[in-house]
Amino acid sequence: MFRTECHDRHFWLSVNSNFLGHKFRFDVQADSEVHEVSGQWAAECGYTMAFDSWGDLLLRVSYLACLVENQRETEFRLMVWFINQDSNGEEKSYPLLLICPLQVPWGPRELVCEQNYIEVSVLKLPPPDNYVGTPWVTPAPVELGEGLREWRVVFRIPAPSQEGGIREETVPVRMAHLLGYHINTTDSRILLRCAYGSKLAYTQQWGETDVEVVSATILYKIKWTLLTVDMSVACTMSQARMDGSDVLWSLPRDLPTLVHLPFIEKGLKLGVGGQYLSECVAHQRGYMIHNNNRTLEIRIPFGAEGGFIKSHVIDGLYSQSYFVDVFLLREWEDTAWSLTQQRTFRALFIYHLPRPVTLINSQPVLWEEMERNGVRLSQNPFPNNTYMYLFQMPFSHPLISQTYLGDRFRKYTLYGVFSFIMFPDGEIYNYSATVEAKLQDVVLPKLEGDCTIQGVRTLAYYGNIDSSEWSLYVGGMKLDWELVELGGFSLDPHELYLSLEIPLYAPGMAYEGLGLQGLLVSVLVSLVHLETAEEQTHVQRCVFPVKELLVCLPDGRMVVMIDTAGVSPPVNPNHTALLDPACRPLETDNSRAIFSFSIDSCGTVATHDGDQVIYRNEVRNVPPFPPHLRPLSQPQPRYRVPLGCVHPENGNRTLSIYLPSHSPTLLPMKHTHTHSHTRHPEGKGKEQTIHSQDNNPNRYKTY
Repeated sequence: MFRTECHDRHFWLSVNSNFLGHKFRFDVQADSEVHEVSGQWAAECGYTMAFDSWGDLLLRVSYLACLVENQRETEFRLMVWFINQDSNGEEKSYPLLLICPLQVPWGPRELVCEQNYIEVSVLKLPPPDNYVGTPWVTPAPVELGEGLREWRVVFRIPAPSQEGGIREETVPVRMAHLLGYHINTTDSRILLRCAYGSKLAYTQQWGETDVEVVSATILYKIKWTLLTVDMSVACTMSQARMDGSDVLWSLPRDLPTLVHLPFIEKGLKLGVGGQYLSECVAHQRGYMIHNNNRTLEIRIPFGAEGGFIKSHVIDGLYSQSYFVDVFLLREWEDTAWSLTQQRTFRALFIYHLPRPVTLINSQPVLWEEMERNGVRLSQNPFPNNTYMYLFQMPFSHPLISQTYLGDRFRKYTLYGVFSFIMFPDGEIYNYSATVEAKLQDVVLPKLEGDCTIQGVRTLAYYGNIDSSEWSLYVGGMKLDWELVELGGFSLDPHELYLSLEIPLYAPGMAYEGLGLQGLLVSVLVSLVHLETAEEQTHVQRCVFPVKELLVCLPDGRMVVMIDTAGVSPPVNPNHTALLDPACRPLETDNSRAIFSFSIDSCGTVATHDGDQVIYRNEVRNVPPFPPHLRPLSQPQPRYRVPLGCVHPENGNRTLSIYLPSHSPTLLPMKHTHTHSHTRHPEGKGKEQTIHSQDNNPNRYKTY
């Protein structure tokens, strides 16, 4: 709860903030004399009590302070009582004996600029030989005898209205004490200390910096020899300010009251929190000291390590205050002093600086984790007592939206409000944030297919994207419930894929060829992403065995397969032809024959019926020899299969498929308003290709 340290010329005593009661104080004791450390007495006697940047109570005491036991100027002791009072008024006292050795020898002149007082001590030198026996000069001694009561102090104050611009006031030490100046002597040193704002002190403007100055000379005698010593001291009163992203603190470099030109800079050391910083550490933290003309500038990045940050919420906006306790040791040599050491202590602070909350991508060391439902919150501390909070949520969490970007990239987006509670005030700061991540982790849907007895089956594997983001197309038509019912499609969802079966002759089926091996069909199935229009396609081809079929093609051709099996008397497929006997089968087997011909050839008859044209032909039995040579034992079979296609008189022709027995032209042929053609087919024995451009299911007959 207590921490004591010895630093250069000061005792340091800190009390942990968690230990502080409702009220508290420090008392110091020397023999039977006890004083409370507070107010003017504390400043005049060399005591500084304040809270440091971390909220701990700090007591800093000069080795030359009142009630400090000086052991031959090599060791210093002080008895301190810490009195803690609870909310019920009950007090507890804790005695602390502070002992510090002098670690660094005293210099000829040492200046201290504390937060509540100014101090100067100089080496007390013996008089030179030519001063021995010199009597007192003006002012004459007020009292006789040895000791301080015979000392005088000459204060110099600016007086522009007087000749020379300076007014001097000479007072005895006793009067100086009444004016708030503590003047004392040890075996080897002379001391002057006062609080800021004391009488006979004045403020001087030095550039943009205010400086408090005490310009004084002490007159004293040793064995009737008059000696004078310059006890002038000056301390900056300036506070820190922001300059860009830095906390800037400026001090005068060559103030005439302190520095007698020319001078040589002997050293600069910067400390934070009671510890000097090495050049390496200062560089790592971004601390900088440099000369700017006649001003010394200390630059500390806002929030740098060594300071303390406090958060605030003002009008719904987040801001920070930054506190850092610094001390500066400066040493120089000039024409008056072989060495001057100036120690300056200052609590620098910047209040309510607006600070944006930054979202960063990092992988810190986890510390004090919280995990719930796959969501993890961890806190990573920084050396300056600030924190980075790491929030992790699995991509699969329902609060994370997913957007497919194409090329297997997916964007994960989390829209959230981070609520920060500021302690101990309980202020709440809400920060709305959008976190995005883009990963190439998409498994695209995959299409496969096979052939079934009834038609073509397609398997659509889902992948790892929401299936609602994709549309399924069959033969260029978007799959919806209307198409499913119209075409008699069969849908069967599984865990990993969707099965779609398309019946033969259903919409979306493309017919690529007809041969004795069967009817060659294909189905083009596509998955199209709704946002990116990225497309996955698969074409499944199947051959279905058929016995008879009539196909009316848009290019004006008929393709027909007839089956003579079961005809009595038997008909040889090779002995069949169209109305034009010269139009013979392209292919035949034991019972089937395939014909392919243009509707303006092979004896086809065209009949106009309103806005339609009916094209008729038929397959007949053709004897292998003339009738007069036919054997009487072989009766001529009467075999006729009517054929017909209907096309619009004007407009695009469409594909139609029928069984010859269900041809739309089975009415008797009329011989009025007709014409016939005798063009021969283009070839024989070649498989013809059928292209499907129209899938009107009303024209199909299920085989």
